[in-house]
Amino acid sequence: MKIRIRGNSIRYRLDKKDITTLQETQVIEEITTIGAGSLHFSIHAKGGAPAIALNTNGVQLFLPLAQVSEWITTEQVGFKHELPNADGSVLHLLIEKDFKCLTERDEDESQAFENPAQSC
Repeated sequence: MKIRIRGNSIRYRLDKKDITTLQETQVIEEITTIGAGSLHFSIHAKGGAPAIALNTNGVQLFLPLAQVSEWITTEQVGFKHELPNADGSVLHLLIEKDFKCLTERDEDESQAFENPAQSC
């Protein structure tokens, strides 16, 4: 899982392995060790409305199981949610399938989806 944070937006990009895990267990988690601690990001597919929780060591995103299941089993690239913050601002969320880059990178893309913009 790749995560990009900019201002009041979080973008999650999931590769094939992440999506398989989410489909089988309804949870995917990414952990980054920082010094003696760790930072956890997780996505949970459950019933109910979208929600997000910030705790002492990470962020938990809760998404409707039906929406996640439809996304996983179709060609749909991604989906968005906007969640209100306590201060009146809005948190923008984007959840997408991770595509291979069109330019060569020093990154393992073996589990990335084929980029639809790629020409043969």
